[in-house]
Amino acid sequence: MLLEGGELLHRVGCDPALVAALSALPGQVERNAPLATLTTIGIGGPAAILFAPETADALVEAIAISSRLGAPCLVLGAGSNVLFPDAGYPGVVIVTRALSHVRLHDRTVDALCGVRLPSLLSALHDSGWHSLDFLSGIPGSVGGAIAMNAGIPARAIGDAVEAVTVRDADGAVRVLDRDACGFAYRGSAIRASRLPVVSALLRLDGPAFDGAALLAARRKRQPIAARTAGCVFKNPLNDSAGRLIEGAGLKGLRVGRAKVSELHANFIVNLGGARCAEIRKLIDIVHQKVYKSFQISLELEIEVIEG
Repeated sequence: MLLEGGELLHRVGCDPALVAALSALPGQVERNAPLATLTTIGIGGPAAILFAPETADALVEAIAISSRLGAPCLVLGAGSNVLFPDAGYPGVVIVTRALSHVRLHDRTVDALCGVRLPSLLSALHDSGWHSLDFLSGIPGSVGGAIAMNAGIPARAIGDAVEAVTVRDADGAVRVLDRDACGFAYRGSAIRASRLPVVSALLRLDGPAFDGAALLAARRKRQPIAARTAGCVFKNPLNDSAGRLIEGAGLKGLRVGRAKVSELHANFIVNLGGARCAEIRKLIDIVHQKVYKSFQISLELEIEVIEG
């Protein structure tokens, strides 16, 4: 179905059956919505249709409708770790911002996919829990964090998972236990199979972390106040992508309004008005020069969406 991006953008956005079906669900529908305002790096053209479901059932049904009517569909959480093209997305972007319910149990917490990590930690702090504080400073949502297996070297969110509810490729809603999620370094079977996360049940009986100290350390070594998509590349085994990029002499390298951070070389900063094409050019240069210097092929951590 992905033919010429501009043609499909027009066709999807004007499809009255698609718009009507999504509008019948609890949530908000918007046409030609700018994606730059929904991403942490502030880049991206319009989505043909943006849908913000107000219930988990509406999320699942919106995916089914998009599939049935032949429209490309993508689920977007907090907008970190993602780079949209300048031309936009020629399909339906389902943004989970309204799916923010948290339910605390005895030693577990049940959170919908759209819950922002800072909000989750705040709710847990109110009940005296600090076992998920290793997520402090990570600007994501529960759904994205699960798919990416977000965390720090000492612990990742997959370590705390009891179960994850997903919509599978056949359209059924399934509950996966931790083993079925296939968690790995900055990835999971959920991400590899592109299964939309609906909710997650997380255990709270793990070791406590000092979130304030972790956040302070993150602020010193990462440009968390700048417009970035987070770490661009995964760390190679027993090494650091930031160290390799810095070692290749690439700190501060600019292409247009995009720049390799001088604070942490594994971040690319939007200086204001940067385009996706400039970010991708920097990514290509970094990848090539690191390989030339160290014979290591860096693997992307961020997801680059094709138009």
